[in-house]
Amino acid sequence: MKKILALALVLMASSPTFAFQDPPVWEKFTSDKGRFSVLLPGKPKEETKTADSPHGPYTTTIFLLSAPGAIYIAGWVDYDPNFKFGVQAELEANRDNFVKAMKATVLQTRQIEYGTHPGIEFTAESEAHFVSSRVYVVGRRPYQLIAVVPKSDRDSPDIDRFLTSFAVTP
Repeated sequence: MKKILALALVLMASSPTFAFQDPPVWEKFTSDKGRFSVLLPGKPKEETKTADSPHGPYTTTIFLLSAPGAIYIAGWVDYDPNFKFGVQAELEANRDNFVKAMKATVLQTRQIEYGTHPGIEFTAESEAHFVSSRVYVVGRRPYQLIAVVPKSDRDSPDIDRFLTSFAVTP
């Protein structure tokens, strides 16, 4: 998930102010490869990277959309099949790595579930941005959804629209 952090930071740095435009149309985006769907106000860009680790290779795939007033990220990691990770540790590591990369402070974390699959939801704040994120572990695959908005838009209904629309597809 480190690639998610880097891309989000690059986008935020390159977009110091969010443009004011007509509200975008929200549509269902489906990733067959990722086996999930989510509502987004446009078509996201995909990036996939494979890296080595002490636990074997892993592949990170993210879909990133910079929309007027927000950045939306949906991604997952596929680990080496022999790597055994602790579910709670994985959830917290995704939160902590993202927050650290943004130089943000965690405001709140709570346990959630997607069906029977464990997850966490957290909010964080940097100097200029508010972040709301959900991380789930479905089988051996951690998914992370991230919405980043200016601090003044922390109550935007679009954050929940995005986060609550996540669905794993068969």
